[in-house]
Amino acid sequence: MKQHIKIKLLIAHCIVLLLSLMILGIYYWKFEIADFATQWEKLRHQFQLQDRQFINEMNKLRGKPQEMRSYLDRYAQDYSMRINMYDRETGKTVTVDSLSHNLFSVTLQDDQYTDEKHRYVFTFTHPVTWDMLQPLQTSKHIMGVSILLFCLSTLFLATYSRKIAMLPLVTFYEKHSELLKTDLQCYPREMEWEKIYSTLVQANEKLLLEKRKQSVAMAAISHDLKTPLTSIKGYMERLMKGRVQSEETRQEYYQIIYRKATEIEKLMQDLSEYVQNDSHPLLVRKQVPLQAFVESIASEYAEELPAFSAELHCTCEVEGNPTLFIDEQRIRRVFANIIHNSLNHSHAKDNVRVNMRVYTDQKQAIFELEDNGPGVPLGELSKIFEPFYRVDKARSKVKNGSGLGLAICKGMIEKQDGNIHAYLPPNGGLGIRFALPVQELD
Repeated sequence: MKQHIKIKLLIAHCIVLLLSLMILGIYYWKFEIADFATQWEKLRHQFQLQDRQFINEMNKLRGKPQEMRSYLDRYAQDYSMRINMYDRETGKTVTVDSLSHNLFSVTLQDDQYTDEKHRYVFTFTHPVTWDMLQPLQTSKHIMGVSILLFCLSTLFLATYSRKIAMLPLVTFYEKHSELLKTDLQCYPREMEWEKIYSTLVQANEKLLLEKRKQSVAMAAISHDLKTPLTSIKGYMERLMKGRVQSEETRQEYYQIIYRKATEIEKLMQDLSEYVQNDSHPLLVRKQVPLQAFVESIASEYAEELPAFSAELHCTCEVEGNPTLFIDEQRIRRVFANIIHNSLNHSHAKDNVRVNMRVYTDQKQAIFELEDNGPGVPLGELSKIFEPFYRVDKARSKVKNGSGLGLAICKGMIEKQDGNIHAYLPPNGGLGIRFALPVQELD
C-alpha cells in the first residue's frame, strides 16, 4: 500500500509540473511574446521613418554630389550606422560605415530616385542598444505568474497528498463500518479521537501484513513449482531429441521425471488442504476414546517407520476413560505431518527416533512428539508454523518440501479448539506439543 501511495504521489507531481509549464508557456506566448512583437514593430517603424527622412534630405541635394557625400558621411557618423548607396545606372556603390559595437543591428532597404539621371538603392544598418530594448523586456509579469502557479500547485498537492494518505483508513472504515460501530459503542463517549485513529491504524497495519504474507506465499508457490518443472522439461527435452541412447539411462530419467511430478502433486495436495483448512472447512467431528486413539497411532507408525530406519516410542499416561471430540482423519494428518517432518529433517546417518508422550491435564489431552534431529534455532521456533517457512536447508535432507506441513497442523488443531507450539527438548532435537479438549465418559 505504501508503494502504491508513493507511485500515485509521483504521478500527481509530474502532472502538476507539466500543467504548470504548459500554462506558463501559453501565457508567455499569448501575452509576452505578442507584446514584444508589437513593440519590436514600433521600433522598426521608427527606423523606417528615420530612413525616409534621410532620403528626403538627399533628394533636396540633387545634382550636388559633393554635398550628398558630405551629408551621407555626417548622417552615418551622427547615428553610428552603416549606409550603402548603390547606383543602378552606373553600378557603383558608396558605403559609409560608422556602425558601433552593440547588441545587434537591424538592416532596412529602400529604393529612391535622388535625381533625374540616377536611381539609388539605399541599405541602412541601424544599431540596436540595450536602451532601445528596455521597453521590450517581458520578464516583469512572468515572475508574478510563476509564483502564482507555484502557490496553487503546492496547495493542490498538499490537499491531494493528505487525501491519498488517508485513503487506506477510509477504505478500511467503509469495509468494516458496521463492525467499527459495534466496537466503538463499548468506548466511553468522552474517548479521544486519537485513540480511535490509533485503532484504525493498527487494523490497517494488520491488513497490510496479511497482504504481504499473501505475496510471499505466491512467490514461494511459484518457486516450488518452477524447480521440479524445470527438471522435468530438461529431462524430457533430452529424451525427445534422442540424446539418451542407453536404456538404463532412459529408465533413470523416467524415474526422475515421475519423482518430480510426484513432488508437484504433493505440493498441490498440501496447498489445497491448506486453503481448505484456512477457509473454515466442514469438520466431521465425533467422540473418539483417547486411549484407543493413541494405541492406534502408535501401532500404525510402529509398522511404518522401520522402513525409513526410524522408530516410534510411545508413552501414554491416561487415567479413566477420557474421549476426544475431534475430526479423527484430520488429527491423524497432524501426526503424519509432524512425524514425516522429523524424518525429512534428520541427517541420513541418523537412526531417527521419535518419542511420543500422551497425558491429560486440566481437561486437556496433551500430545508431545520429540525427535533426535538437528533441531531448530531458538529464534525460529515461533516461525516454523508459518506457511512456506523453511529452516536452513543445510539442516534438511529433503530440499523440496512444500513448507506447509506444520502450517496445516496449526490450522487443524486450532479449528478443533486446541493449541500447538514448538519447543527444544533437553536432549536436543525438536519437540511439538499440542493440546485438545477432552470429555470424561460416565
